[in-house]
Amino acid sequence: MRPPRHPGSYLVVELTNRCSLACVHCAVSQAPERQSTHHGATGWMDPALFEGLVDDLVRAGAGFDDLVLFWLGEPLLHPHFARLYRAALRAAVRHGTFGALQVHTNATHLDDRVVAAALNDAPVPQTWAITLDAATAATYAAVKGRDRFARVEARARRLVEAKGRTGARWPRLVFQFIVGSNNAHEARAFRDTWTRRLRAAGLPVTVAAGALPPGEANAVFFRQLDAPTPAAQERENAVFQRVVDELGLRPPRPAPARVAPGPEAPCSAFWLSPVVGWDGRVTTCTRDADFANAVGSIRDTPFPELWWGPAMARRRDRVARADYRDLPLCQGCFIPRSLNHAPIDPAEIRREAAWRAEREAAIRGRAHA
Repeated sequence: MRPPRHPGSYLVVELTNRCSLACVHCAVSQAPERQSTHHGATGWMDPALFEGLVDDLVRAGAGFDDLVLFWLGEPLLHPHFARLYRAALRAAVRHGTFGALQVHTNATHLDDRVVAAALNDAPVPQTWAITLDAATAATYAAVKGRDRFARVEARARRLVEAKGRTGARWPRLVFQFIVGSNNAHEARAFRDTWTRRLRAAGLPVTVAAGALPPGEANAVFFRQLDAPTPAAQERENAVFQRVVDELGLRPPRPAPARVAPGPEAPCSAFWLSPVVGWDGRVTTCTRDADFANAVGSIRDTPFPELWWGPAMARRRDRVARADYRDLPLCQGCFIPRSLNHAPIDPAEIRREAAWRAEREAAIRGRAHA
Protein backbone atom coordinates (compact mmCIF):
# COMPACT_ATOMS: atom_id res chain seq x y z
CA MET A 1 0.00 0.00 0.00
CA ARG A 2 1.36 3.36 -1.04
CA PRO A 3 2.26 5.57 1.97
CA PRO A 4 0.40 8.88 2.30
CA ARG A 5 2.09 11.92 0.84
CA HIS A 6 1.53 14.86 3.14
CA PRO A 7 1.34 18.41 1.76
CA GLY A 8 4.55 20.26 2.56
CA SER A 9 6.62 17.09 3.01
CA TYR A 10 10.30 17.16 2.14
CA LEU A 11 13.12 14.64 2.27
CA VAL A 12 16.50 16.08 3.27
CA VAL A 13 19.51 14.17 1.92
CA GLU A 14 23.03 15.14 2.89
CA LEU A 15 25.44 14.24 0.10
CA THR A 16 28.41 15.18 2.27
CA ASN A 17 29.07 16.73 5.68
CA ARG A 18 32.23 18.40 4.42
CA CYS A 19 32.11 22.12 3.74
CA SER A 20 34.27 24.71 2.02
CA LEU A 21 33.27 27.45 4.50
CA ALA A 22 32.90 27.90 8.25
CA CYS A 23 29.79 30.06 8.66
CA VAL A 24 29.56 31.44 12.18
CA HIS A 25 25.91 30.40 12.54
CA CYS A 26 26.53 26.79 11.44
CA ALA A 27 27.39 23.72 13.51
CA VAL A 28 30.43 23.18 11.27
CA SER A 29 32.19 26.22 12.77
CA GLN A 30 31.68 25.35 16.43
CA ALA A 31 34.68 24.74 18.68
CA PRO A 32 35.78 21.08 18.73
CA GLU A 33 34.44 20.52 22.24
CA ARG A 34 30.98 21.73 21.14
CA GLN A 35 30.84 20.11 17.72
CA SER A 36 28.30 17.41 17.07
CA THR A 37 29.30 13.78 16.81
CA HIS A 38 28.20 14.03 13.18
CA HIS A 39 31.47 15.78 12.43
CA GLY A 40 33.63 13.18 14.20
CA ALA A 41 34.05 11.70 10.73
CA THR A 42 33.43 13.26 7.34
CA GLY A 43 32.79 11.76 3.95
CA TRP A 44 30.60 11.47 0.87
CA MET A 45 27.40 9.54 0.43
CA ASP A 46 28.08 6.43 -1.64
CA PRO A 47 26.35 6.99 -5.01
CA ALA A 48 24.92 3.48 -4.82
CA LEU A 49 23.39 4.31 -1.43
CA PHE A 50 21.69 7.41 -2.83
CA GLU A 51 20.44 5.63 -5.92
CA GLY A 52 19.20 2.75 -3.74
CA LEU A 53 17.26 5.22 -1.60
CA VAL A 54 15.57 6.64 -4.69
CA ASP A 55 14.86 3.16 -6.08
CA ASP A 56 13.32 2.03 -2.78
CA LEU A 57 10.97 5.00 -2.81
CA VAL A 58 9.96 4.23 -6.41
CA ARG A 59 9.28 0.57 -5.59
CA ALA A 60 7.17 1.55 -2.58
CA GLY A 61 5.21 4.10 -4.59
CA ALA A 62 6.28 6.63 -1.97
CA GLY A 63 7.35 10.21 -2.37
CA PHE A 64 7.70 13.72 -1.02
CA ASP A 65 6.68 17.15 -2.21
CA ASP A 66 10.35 18.16 -2.23
CA LEU A 67 13.78 16.59 -2.22
CA VAL A 68 16.31 18.87 -0.52
CA LEU A 69 19.96 18.13 -1.31
CA PHE A 70 21.65 19.81 1.65
CA TRP A 71 22.28 19.57 5.36
CA LEU A 72 25.57 20.10 7.22
CA GLY A 73 27.87 20.18 4.21
CA GLU A 74 28.23 21.71 0.75
CA PRO A 75 26.47 19.35 -1.71
CA LEU A 76 28.43 20.50 -4.76
CA LEU A 77 31.61 19.12 -3.15
CA HIS A 78 30.34 15.60 -3.88
CA PRO A 79 32.45 14.22 -6.76
CA HIS A 80 29.34 12.66 -8.35
CA PHE A 81 26.89 15.48 -7.71
CA ALA A 82 25.74 15.76 -11.34
CA ARG A 83 25.06 12.00 -11.53
CA LEU A 84 23.02 12.01 -8.33
CA TYR A 85 21.07 15.12 -9.26
CA ARG A 86 20.08 13.58 -12.58
CA ALA A 87 19.05 10.34 -10.87
CA ALA A 88 16.72 12.24 -8.55
CA LEU A 89 15.33 14.27 -11.44
CA ARG A 90 14.63 11.11 -13.46
CA ALA A 91 12.68 9.62 -10.56
CA ALA A 92 10.71 12.84 -10.22
CA VAL A 93 9.88 12.95 -13.94
CA ARG A 94 9.14 9.26 -14.51
CA HIS A 95 7.53 8.27 -11.22
CA GLY A 96 6.53 11.47 -9.43
CA THR A 97 8.75 10.47 -6.51
CA PHE A 98 9.52 14.11 -5.79
CA GLY A 99 7.23 16.99 -6.64
CA ALA A 100 10.18 19.35 -6.81
CA LEU A 101 13.95 19.42 -6.24
CA GLN A 102 15.91 21.86 -4.12
CA VAL A 103 19.66 22.43 -3.86
CA HIS A 104 21.17 24.72 -1.25
CA THR A 105 24.70 25.79 -2.06
CA ASN A 106 27.30 28.35 -1.03
CA ALA A 107 28.47 28.54 -4.69
CA THR A 108 32.16 27.89 -3.95
CA HIS A 109 32.05 24.86 -6.27
CA LEU A 110 29.48 26.09 -8.76
CA ASP A 111 31.68 25.27 -11.76
CA ASP A 112 30.77 24.78 -15.43
CA ARG A 113 30.11 21.04 -14.91
CA VAL A 114 27.57 21.78 -12.21
CA VAL A 115 25.97 24.58 -14.23
CA ALA A 116 25.47 22.15 -17.11
CA ALA A 117 23.69 19.73 -14.75
CA ALA A 118 21.57 22.51 -13.28
CA LEU A 119 20.14 24.08 -16.46
CA ASN A 120 17.25 22.09 -17.93
CA ASP A 121 13.62 22.22 -19.06
CA ALA A 122 12.32 19.15 -17.24
CA PRO A 123 8.62 19.16 -16.22
CA VAL A 124 9.55 19.22 -12.52
CA PRO A 125 10.13 22.45 -10.57
CA GLN A 126 13.70 22.92 -9.37
CA THR A 127 15.02 25.60 -7.04
CA TRP A 128 18.66 26.35 -6.29
CA ALA A 129 19.16 28.52 -3.23
CA ILE A 130 22.51 30.28 -3.43
CA THR A 131 23.28 31.46 0.08
CA LEU A 132 25.71 34.39 0.05
CA ASP A 133 24.67 36.41 3.15
CA ALA A 134 26.72 39.50 2.28
CA ALA A 135 27.21 42.33 -0.19
CA THR A 136 30.88 43.07 0.53
CA ALA A 137 34.02 41.00 0.98
CA ALA A 138 34.57 42.14 4.57
CA THR A 139 31.13 41.14 5.79
CA TYR A 140 31.29 37.91 3.80
CA ALA A 141 34.52 36.89 5.53
CA ALA A 142 33.07 37.76 8.95
CA VAL A 143 29.93 35.67 8.37
CA LYS A 144 31.38 32.84 6.29
CA GLY A 145 34.71 32.41 8.02
CA ARG A 146 36.63 32.29 4.72
CA ASP A 147 37.71 34.82 2.10
CA ARG A 148 35.77 33.48 -0.91
CA PHE A 149 33.68 36.51 -1.84
CA ALA A 150 35.16 37.24 -5.29
CA ARG A 151 35.01 33.56 -6.21
CA VAL A 152 31.38 32.98 -5.26
CA GLU A 153 30.23 36.25 -6.80
CA ALA A 154 31.85 35.34 -10.12
CA ARG A 155 30.45 31.81 -10.13
CA ALA A 156 26.96 32.89 -9.17
CA ARG A 157 26.97 35.55 -11.87
CA ARG A 158 28.02 32.97 -14.48
CA LEU A 159 25.03 30.82 -13.53
CA VAL A 160 22.69 33.81 -13.86
CA GLU A 161 24.15 34.70 -17.24
CA ALA A 162 24.01 31.10 -18.47
CA LYS A 163 20.35 30.80 -17.55
CA GLY A 164 19.55 34.07 -19.27
CA ARG A 165 21.57 33.13 -22.35
CA THR A 166 20.15 29.61 -22.77
CA GLY A 167 16.58 30.41 -21.80
CA ALA A 168 16.48 27.32 -19.58
CA ARG A 169 13.33 27.08 -17.50
CA TRP A 170 15.10 25.64 -14.46
CA PRO A 171 16.42 26.04 -11.92
CA ARG A 172 14.60 28.85 -10.21
CA LEU A 173 17.49 30.88 -8.77
CA VAL A 174 17.11 32.14 -5.22
CA PHE A 175 19.80 34.44 -3.88
CA GLN A 176 19.50 33.91 -0.17
CA PHE A 177 20.49 36.22 2.66
CA ILE A 178 20.17 34.78 6.17
CA VAL A 179 19.60 37.91 8.22
CA GLY A 180 21.69 38.25 11.37
CA SER A 181 23.01 40.98 13.60
CA ASN A 182 26.38 40.62 11.81
CA ASN A 183 25.13 41.34 8.27
CA ALA A 184 21.81 43.19 8.57
CA HIS A 185 23.40 46.45 7.45
CA GLU A 186 24.02 44.97 3.98
CA ALA A 187 20.53 43.65 3.29
CA ARG A 188 19.50 46.56 1.08
CA ALA A 189 22.70 46.46 -0.97
CA PHE A 190 22.32 42.69 -1.41
CA ARG A 191 18.77 43.14 -2.67
CA ASP A 192 19.76 45.86 -5.10
CA THR A 193 22.81 43.99 -6.44
CA TRP A 194 21.12 40.70 -7.22
CA THR A 195 17.84 42.10 -8.52
CA ARG A 196 19.90 44.22 -10.92
CA ARG A 197 21.99 41.26 -12.08
CA LEU A 198 19.02 38.99 -12.63
CA ARG A 199 17.15 41.64 -14.59
CA ALA A 200 20.25 42.39 -16.66
CA ALA A 201 20.23 38.73 -17.72
CA GLY A 202 16.60 39.04 -18.77
CA LEU A 203 15.31 36.98 -15.86
CA PRO A 204 12.17 37.82 -13.87
CA VAL A 205 12.84 38.41 -10.18
CA THR A 206 10.86 38.92 -7.00
CA VAL A 207 11.95 39.92 -3.50
CA ALA A 208 10.54 38.07 -0.48
CA ALA A 209 11.10 37.31 3.19
CA GLY A 210 10.07 34.48 5.49
CA ALA A 211 8.74 32.21 2.74
CA LEU A 212 9.28 32.01 -0.99
CA PRO A 213 6.21 32.99 -3.01
CA PRO A 214 4.84 30.39 -5.44
CA GLY A 215 5.76 30.59 -9.09
CA GLU A 216 8.85 30.35 -11.22
CA ALA A 217 10.27 33.86 -10.84
CA ASN A 218 13.79 33.97 -9.51
CA ALA A 219 14.10 35.60 -6.12
CA VAL A 220 16.17 37.56 -3.68
CA PHE A 221 15.14 36.01 -0.41
CA PHE A 222 15.65 37.11 3.20
CA ARG A 223 15.49 34.29 5.70
CA GLN A 224 15.29 34.30 9.47
CA LEU A 225 18.35 32.99 11.31
CA ASP A 226 17.81 29.98 13.58
CA ALA A 227 19.77 30.72 16.77
CA PRO A 228 21.01 28.23 19.40
CA THR A 229 19.04 29.55 22.42
CA PRO A 230 15.65 31.19 22.99
CA ALA A 231 17.29 34.41 24.17
CA ALA A 232 19.53 34.59 21.09
CA GLN A 233 16.55 33.78 18.90
CA GLU A 234 14.58 36.69 20.33
CA ARG A 235 17.46 39.06 19.55
CA GLU A 236 17.82 37.77 16.00
CA ASN A 237 14.05 37.85 15.46
CA ALA A 238 14.07 41.55 16.32
CA VAL A 239 16.88 42.15 13.82
CA PHE A 240 15.05 40.20 11.11
CA GLN A 241 11.81 42.10 11.71
CA ARG A 242 13.60 45.44 11.56
CA VAL A 243 15.27 44.54 8.25
CA VAL A 244 12.10 43.33 6.53
CA ASP A 245 10.24 46.41 7.74
CA GLU A 246 12.96 48.65 6.33
CA LEU A 247 12.80 46.82 2.99
CA GLY A 248 9.01 47.01 2.89
CA LEU A 249 8.62 43.22 2.85
CA ARG A 250 5.82 41.25 4.47
CA PRO A 251 6.61 37.73 5.71
CA PRO A 252 3.63 35.34 6.05
CA ARG A 253 3.69 36.09 9.80
CA PRO A 254 5.84 38.35 11.98
CA ALA A 255 8.88 37.00 13.77
CA PRO A 256 7.79 36.37 17.38
CA ALA A 257 9.10 38.86 19.93
CA ARG A 258 9.09 36.19 22.67
CA VAL A 259 10.41 32.65 22.18
CA ALA A 260 9.44 30.16 24.87
CA PRO A 261 11.36 26.87 25.06
CA GLY A 262 9.48 23.61 24.92
CA PRO A 263 8.23 21.29 22.15
CA GLU A 264 5.23 21.93 20.00
CA ALA A 265 2.34 19.49 20.05
CA PRO A 266 2.82 17.86 17.68
CA CYS A 267 6.08 18.67 15.90
CA SER A 268 5.55 18.28 12.15
CA ALA A 269 9.08 16.95 11.58
CA PHE A 270 8.00 13.46 12.65
CA TRP A 271 5.66 13.32 9.65
CA LEU A 272 6.98 15.75 7.07
CA SER A 273 10.76 16.03 6.97
CA PRO A 274 13.07 13.03 7.45
CA VAL A 275 16.81 13.65 7.21
CA VAL A 276 19.28 11.16 5.72
CA GLY A 277 22.91 11.78 6.64
CA TRP A 278 25.80 11.11 4.26
CA ASP A 279 26.52 7.81 6.05
CA GLY A 280 22.94 6.56 5.67
CA ARG A 281 21.56 7.26 9.15
CA VAL A 282 18.00 8.58 9.25
CA THR A 283 16.65 11.06 11.79
CA THR A 284 13.64 13.32 12.18
CA CYS A 285 15.07 16.83 12.36
CA THR A 286 17.73 19.04 10.77
CA ARG A 287 18.68 20.21 14.29
CA ASP A 288 19.61 16.65 15.23
CA ALA A 289 23.31 16.72 14.35
CA ASP A 290 24.02 14.04 16.98
CA PHE A 291 21.33 11.68 15.59
CA ALA A 292 19.67 11.52 18.99
CA ASN A 293 16.37 10.79 17.24
CA ALA A 294 17.85 8.31 14.75
CA VAL A 295 15.47 5.63 13.50
CA GLY A 296 18.05 3.44 11.76
CA SER A 297 20.21 3.45 8.64
CA ILE A 298 19.40 2.88 4.99
CA ARG A 299 22.58 0.81 4.86
CA ASP A 300 20.68 -1.84 6.82
CA THR A 301 16.98 -1.22 6.14
CA PRO A 302 15.17 0.28 3.14
CA PHE A 303 14.05 3.83 3.81
CA PRO A 304 10.29 3.14 3.45
CA GLU A 305 10.52 0.48 6.17
CA LEU A 306 12.24 2.95 8.49
CA TRP A 307 10.04 5.98 7.89
CA TRP A 308 6.67 4.25 7.63
CA GLY A 309 7.42 1.21 9.78
CA PRO A 310 6.22 0.19 13.26
CA ALA A 311 8.96 1.97 15.26
CA MET A 312 8.20 5.36 13.68
CA ALA A 313 4.47 4.69 14.03
CA ARG A 314 4.84 4.26 17.78
CA ARG A 315 6.94 7.40 17.99
CA ARG A 316 4.39 9.41 16.00
CA ASP A 317 1.60 8.23 18.28
CA ARG A 318 3.49 9.61 21.29
CA VAL A 319 4.44 12.88 19.60
CA ALA A 320 0.84 13.40 18.49
CA ARG A 321 -0.05 13.43 22.20
CA ALA A 322 2.85 15.82 22.99
CA ASP A 323 4.67 12.96 24.75
CA TYR A 324 8.39 13.66 24.28
CA ARG A 325 9.63 11.73 27.33
CA ASP A 326 11.85 9.45 25.24
CA LEU A 327 13.11 12.32 23.07
CA PRO A 328 15.37 14.57 25.19
CA LEU A 329 16.52 16.53 22.13
CA CYS A 330 12.94 17.76 21.68
CA GLN A 331 12.13 18.68 25.25
CA GLY A 332 13.54 22.22 25.18
CA CYS A 333 13.13 22.86 21.46
CA PHE A 334 11.81 26.24 20.36
CA ILE A 335 12.35 25.94 16.59
CA PRO A 336 8.70 25.08 15.81
CA ARG A 337 7.97 28.73 16.58
CA SER A 338 10.41 29.86 13.89
CA LEU A 339 9.34 31.31 10.55
CA ASN A 340 11.40 28.49 9.01
CA HIS A 341 9.12 25.82 10.48
CA ALA A 342 5.83 24.65 8.97
CA PRO A 343 3.16 22.97 11.13
CA ILE A 344 1.22 19.87 10.15
CA ASP A 345 -2.54 19.81 9.76
CA PRO A 346 -4.08 17.47 12.37
CA ALA A 347 -6.13 15.97 9.53
CA GLU A 348 -2.89 14.71 7.99
CA ILE A 349 -1.99 12.95 11.24
CA ARG A 350 -5.38 11.24 11.24
CA ARG A 351 -4.99 10.32 7.58
CA GLU A 352 -1.70 8.56 8.20
CA ALA A 353 -3.10 6.75 11.23
CA ALA A 354 -6.01 5.50 9.10
CA TRP A 355 -3.65 4.38 6.35
CA ARG A 356 -1.59 2.51 8.92
CA ALA A 357 -4.62 0.76 10.35
CA GLU A 358 -5.75 -0.25 6.87
CA ARG A 359 -2.31 -1.59 6.03
CA GLU A 360 -2.12 -3.61 9.27
CA ALA A 361 -5.56 -5.06 8.60
CA ALA A 362 -4.47 -6.08 5.11
CA ILE A 363 -1.36 -7.76 6.52
CA ARG A 364 -3.44 -9.68 9.05
CA GLY A 365 -5.85 -10.69 6.30
CA ARG A 366 -3.05 -12.11 4.17
CA ALA A 367 -1.65 -13.97 7.19
CA HIS A 368 -5.00 -15.72 7.75
CA ALA A 369 -5.68 -16.41 4.08
